[in-house]
Amino acid sequence: MNTIDVESLLVTIFVIVDDWYKSEVKVSKEKKPGVNPRMSDSEIITLALMMDYLPFPGETQFIGLIKANYREWFPDLLDQSQFNRRLRKLGTMLEILRRTWVRQLGGTEERSFLIDTKPIPVIGYRRSKQHSQFEGSAAGWLLCS
Repeated sequence: MNTIDVESLLVTIFVIVDDWYKSEVKVSKEKKPGVNPRMSDSEIITLALMMDYLPFPGETQFIGLIKANYREWFPDLLDQSQFNRRLRKLGTMLEILRRTWVRQLGGTEERSFLIDTKPIPVIGYRRSKQHSQFEGSAAGWLLCS
């Protein structure tokens, strides 16, 4: 089994994303008033895609990894809350990119796709960790059905 190092993966994803962004998005994107953002949309999308591949439990830890090891690659790296805000604004664009890749890979006839990514927490525990927030709710569902 072959593996790719993080640096090569980061560069590969950035080049693919940036080329796609310049050819598909930048031409149609309207200029908004105000100061230009320090960190490019391509950089934000690249980091979002990298988060799917690296085993970190959350954005904060991932941004910490980038700050600690790749700061020279992302000199204008945003803090976690700014990064999250920009990423949410780019969510539609990220989905368009993923759909473009599906078309390029010949998946246009498929009706559903499975994506293997980070687990999403479903149940949050209280401080005591003795009971879940959903304690007793299963019995209510059983009675209703």
